[in-house]
Order: sequence, then structure tokens, then C-alpha cells
Amino acid sequence: MTEEPTRERPEGRRGIYYGWWVLAAAGGLGFLGFGALIPGFLVFATPIKGELGISSAQFAFVVGAAWAVGNVASLGAGWLADRYGGRMLVLAGGLLCCLGFAAVAGVGSYWQLALLYSGVAALGRGIGVAPNLMTVVNQWFVRRKALTMTLLNTAFAGGAAVMVPLLAYCEGQFGWRTVILWTGGFVAVLTVLATVVIRSRPEDVGLLPDGERPATGSVGRGRGQRIEPVYSESDFTLRQAVATPAFWLMTGAVTLRIAAADALVINQIPMLVWKGIPEEQAAYFLSATFLAIIPLRFGMGLAAMVAPSRWLLFGGMTVGAGAAVLFLALSGYPAAAMFVLSIAATEGIATLGWLAVGEYFGRRSFGSLVGIMTVSFGAGSLVAPVAAGWVFDRTGEYGIALMAAAVMQLGSGVCYLMARRPAVSRG
Repeated sequence: MTEEPTRERPEGRRGIYYGWWVLAAAGGLGFLGFGALIPGFLVFATPIKGELGISSAQFAFVVGAAWAVGNVASLGAGWLADRYGGRMLVLAGGLLCCLGFAAVAGVGSYWQLALLYSGVAALGRGIGVAPNLMTVVNQWFVRRKALTMTLLNTAFAGGAAVMVPLLAYCEGQFGWRTVILWTGGFVAVLTVLATVVIRSRPEDVGLLPDGERPATGSVGRGRGQRIEPVYSESDFTLRQAVATPAFWLMTGAVTLRIAAADALVINQIPMLVWKGIPEEQAAYFLSATFLAIIPLRFGMGLAAMVAPSRWLLFGGMTVGAGAAVLFLALSGYPAAAMFVLSIAATEGIATLGWLAVGEYFGRRSFGSLVGIMTVSFGAGSLVAPVAAGWVFDRTGEYGIALMAAAVMQLGSGVCYLMARRPAVSRG
């Protein structure tokens, strides 16, 4: 029989619920690690293409394949995190990601770049960084899920906004190989420090989500002693969740959203140059994009506390689609502003999509469900950016790619709007 939790607040470090320390460690690793190793890699596009003699489509394939491999790896990682906890996955995956990333500093050919970044680094990212950090945080909070998931995903965007211009500056000063090597080493140290703090579930230290704890007086139930995970009736099993239309609508929505976003983000610098922005300024517009995402993610997360997230998701995707069309119609800095708006609008509401997974289906199978969704959008992450780069290499323009991205953004919004919270079937 499940123990009824009390409302008494357990003491963490200095009286703070330990889940906040877990969130801080995950957010710090997401801020610096995710920002440096994933969007930060895009600032090396020009020197890598020039030195290795590869095309825009080939570089887009390396990045898209890396995201696809990481997404596939997250399927197994999500299953393991649900059953055994995500802490050791953060450590093992994070270090593997850093090893592959740092080794890129020594590449001399295209196949070496693909093997190390799209293979080793991507595999580690999918196991330990994203979405595993979300899985860990989702375990620690229920009532505060909207706030904490918003803070974590805002940290991801904030890290990109900071690390992209910082890496661009360092690349100009020291060269891309030196910067990549030192970045991989720095994030490896950060990964070890984060896992010292992170625990997979509150039950691992005798707590329950949101700072509740089992009733006192029970043998073996004190703080600091592991207890079995406690799930409510609203927590779906994996089989129950995948049997709902809501899950597949959300999977379709995130697949379309990320395919469009990856096509735009991975090709952002050449797209901006195509519209008349000097190449040396294009990296800073990439940073501005992630900077604009920060307040949007935080604001949309707070808005989800009072408004249905599916309507907010539909609105954000619609704005993104309209801005992509305006980018195609304009040129120069006005076009660049629309490009930033298109990505910021669709990525600014990204937290709500993952938040909805946690709110709709609970804690029990969150990692597995997100893993299935990442495998689905992994195909889009690979195909869409490469297709956009291929079109540009042959036609010298991105018009078709931009219209396709706008259609995908709008389709994603419609899928999100149709996905309603399901009821648990006990039959």
C-alpha cells in the first residue's frame, strides 16, 4: 500500500528542497554544455568548410546527422532513465559527447568529421545531455513542473545566446581547432561537477516530488534512504500513452517543428548572407536568435500556468510561419529581423511542447515517450537541413526551402492545437 505523503518540507542543503539543486546543476550543464556543443558548433561552419573543402550541403549533413543520431540514442537512454535513473547517463553520455567534440580538433577529412561529430559526440549527446536532463528534472517536480521545465529550457537557449558569440570571438583569436579542443575539455569537467549534485529521482534520497516526503514513523522511509518511486493515477504507462491520439499528434507536431527549425538554424548564416547580411555579422544574428528565445520561453512557460498550452503552441507556430514568408519577401536587415522572429517564435514555445508531455502523461514513462518522439523528429533533423543546403548549392537561393519550412511550421501548430489532454484508460 502506498504511503500518503505529508506536506512537511524536507530539508535539503541549507533547508532548500534538493530538487532545486538538481535543477541548478542540470540548468548549468545545459547552459554551458548544450550551448557550446550543439548550436555553438555552427559558428565553425565557414572555417571547417574552407579547410576541409566541403559544401554547404555536406556540412548541413554533418550537423543534421549528428542531431539524428543523438535523437535515436535518446530512445534507449529514455527507457534506461525511466527504469534505472538518468544520473549515470548524464555522466557517461556527457563525457562521450565531450570526447567526440574535442577530437574534432584533429580532423583532416570529411569522413573523420562525420565520424567524430555525427557519431561519437552525437551519441553521447543523445545519451546524456538532451533530452535526458529534462527527464531528470521532470522526476523532481509535479506541481512546479511548468516553472522548472521553463527554467531548464530557458537555460538551454541562454547558453546558446552566450556561447555562440563567445565561440565566434575565440575562433577569430585562436583558430577553430584550438577552440574546439578546449571547449570539449571544459564541458567534460562541468559534466563531472554536475553529476556530483544530480540525483535521478527524489525517491533516491527518501523524498517525493515537490518537496513532500513519506509519512514519518515508517521503517526504511526516512530522508536519505531510497524508496520506491511513487506514481499517481494520472501517470500513464508507456503502453497507455502510445495508445492515445494526443501522443501521436504531439509527435507529429514536434517532428514538423524541429524539421523546420533545423532547416533554418543550420543554414542560418548562409541564408542571411544570401539576403545581404555581411558574413562577419551573421553569427551575431544567430546569437540574437537564441537571445530572443530566452524571454519568450520564460514568458510562455508562465503563460501556460493560466492558458491552455496547445493554443499557445498554435499561436507561436503561426507567427513563425508568417515571419518565414516575410523573410523570403524582404532583404537586408529587415529580412534578418524576420528570420530571427521566425526561429524565436517557434523555439520560444518549444518548452510548452515538452511540458505538455509531462502534464499529459506524468512521470512514469516520460523518458521513453520523449525518446520515441526524438526518433521521429530525428529523420526531419537529418533530411530538412540537407535538402535546404542542396537546393542552395544548385540554385543559389533558398526560396523553396523557406516556403517548405513555413508550411511545416503551420502544420505543426495545427497538430498541437488538436492534441487534447487524454484520460487514463484503466480497462
